[in-house]
Amino acid sequence: MNRSHKYISILLERLPKWELRSYEHQTTLDQIRDRITSAADINAELNSLYRVKGFDEFALSLMWIVDKVEKDSTLDESTLAEENLVFDKLRYALGDVPIPQQDQTAESESSENPSPPGFESALPDSSMPAIPMQDTMATPDVLLDSWGKEPQDIQQPAVVPQPLEVQQPPAVSQANTDATIGSEQERSFAALLERMLESIQSGSDERNALLSDVRNECNVVVNAISAPEEYKQFCKFLLEFLNYVTDNQFLDDIRVMNIVSNIQDPLSQWTHSESAGRANLLDSAIEILRDFKTMFE
Repeated sequence: MNRSHKYISILLERLPKWELRSYEHQTTLDQIRDRITSAADINAELNSLYRVKGFDEFALSLMWIVDKVEKDSTLDESTLAEENLVFDKLRYALGDVPIPQQDQTAESESSENPSPPGFESALPDSSMPAIPMQDTMATPDVLLDSWGKEPQDIQQPAVVPQPLEVQQPPAVSQANTDATIGSEQERSFAALLERMLESIQSGSDERNALLSDVRNECNVVVNAISAPEEYKQFCKFLLEFLNYVTDNQFLDDIRVMNIVSNIQDPLSQWTHSESAGRANLLDSAIEILRDFKTMFE
């Protein structure tokens, strides 16, 4: 597995499949992820996926990211903006959400500033034209039945566009990420983690949304250059733990409640302490998160 293949595999693992509206759609995401991850040639696999009715936009978004990663050797892990882009395209493909209708203003702007050929759909640009709704909504059955086949009424594989200078989406720029790290962000994050714990303990309907918010904040901290190293380590291991919990549907497991309860207090103490007095306060929480899998064996 080369670097861009690994990059896409990790990105697909991070998609919040619990936000898909049906178990069938969640299973479809698992099947897509497994097939792409195990593919011998990711470019050939994405070209094959592009032919599936309704999945062309989803495949193009992944092609765009592969192209970007192959051009930039410093890219190691997917960003939140990339994950959101791919997840949105997947939800459109599965029919989870309707494809946005283009208004007249956007249409006018698009005609004056056309996107480069082949990248109209893949670029994360709010003014890009929406693709008209397919005659038949894509479904998991359509995906499994047609992925890898060569129907006569479908065009040949898409050609990945030539390398272009594409600006990184502002939402994930390192400067913007660093600007959010400080005592206010740290205490807000600790409060968010406490709310998530309370929602899990009570079985609240908002627990999935809060878990998603915690994951997003973890990504912000992990990608921030100026965040304290122990804070970044805590968020890195917490992100791995939450991904494991959601992938295995353990959110209501008592072991998850215990782990979150045991890490929440150290984080709260750390965020309310002065920098000089923070040494070792997060060590116990980091150790719990580093070895969390032993709790599930």
